[in-house]
Amino acid sequence: MKDFFLNFTKILESNSKIYWSIIVGIVGCVILYIIEIVHIQNVLGHLNSQESAAIRNVIDPIVQRYQWSRFAVVGVTIFWAVFEYFKTKKHLI
Repeated sequence: MKDFFLNFTKILESNSKIYWSIIVGIVGCVILYIIEIVHIQNVLGHLNSQESAAIRNVIDPIVQRYQWSRFAVVGVTIFWAVFEYFKTKKHLI
């Protein structure tokens, strides 16, 4: 177990792209969340209904699309980090 953590930290120290992939994923999700908030506010501004069912029917598909987009960003980020990790591991060994 100790060897695993030593090798893991050695790999992380030698390749900064692993850190950047995580940072890009977090920033991407935050940006998508802010865009989602602005989009919903604009839709609510144009919607003249006060019924919660009508508002929910309009907003739910928008929220679901942004949710899937965030899942995609997280998936790409994880794939990128794992790819960089194994590439660095293969290079060091």
